[in-house]
Amino acid sequence: MDARARRNLNQLNSELQDVQKIMVQNIDDVLQRGLAISELDNKASNLSLLSQKYKKDARYLNIRATYAKAAAGAVILFVFILYFWVL
Repeated sequence: MDARARRNLNQLNSELQDVQKIMVQNIDDVLQRGLAISELDNKASNLSLLSQKYKKDARYLNIRATYAKAAAGAVILFVFILYFWVL
């Protein structure tokens, strides 16, 4: 091989190595994005489960509060009836 062909071959080899480095970096970037998306998906699933639990707990607490109000009203009504019944 003459010097010019060798130089062209070395330049081509250098350019191919640069392309390889860029492609490897791009693949690494895509993999990192995939991991980030997976983490976001997991967090979204956890948030969904937590929101369902919150909804269930809120419903339970509302029912308890309603029963407590009804019981307090019944006690007041009972005392009121006793007051007028005794007098």
